[in-house]
Amino acid sequence: MNLDNIEIEILSEHHDISGFSCGIKEIDEFIYEEAMDFQNERLGVTYLFFYEKRLIGFVTLSMADLRKRKMNEEDKLPIGKENYPALQISQLAVCNDLQEKHGIGTYICDFCHAQSLGHSEKIGCRFLVLNAIQKAIGFYDKYGFKLLPKQEGRKEPIMFLNIMDKKTVDKIP
Repeated sequence: MNLDNIEIEILSEHHDISGFSCGIKEIDEFIYEEAMDFQNERLGVTYLFFYEKRLIGFVTLSMADLRKRKMNEEDKLPIGKENYPALQISQLAVCNDLQEKHGIGTYICDFCHAQSLGHSEKIGCRFLVLNAIQKAIGFYDKYGFKLLPKQEGRKEPIMFLNIMDKKTVDKIP
């Protein structure tokens, strides 16, 4: 699969998303039943990723913040704000049969990272945040996201990425 041939579109009423499944009921229900309403209410924007006209993944982005007091000392910025502006990955999914060894999830994360960098230049944004499902924590960790401390027992722990960290900025295509 040549990732250079992926086309990205913002979800609209005309898109046929009926054949998409990531294998996780709650996420599939979101794209089918909630994403358009979520977008119409300006709570987030859903981006669809197509390869040869097939929907292979999506991500919903919204604004958020990251509480400084919940972070480890080494992750805090020297400037004294209580909350840091962030872009939130509200939902991210890759088609069930393409989830491994194709790089689609990484491609979508790169897209989100690039979006956050664009926001940082226009309105201020320093972090990319998400609530990770348990089976995706390893993937996000490999990408460079960190878990907030003290989240034992949380079903979907909060993870964050400092978008200005040189290790992650340098790998964005």
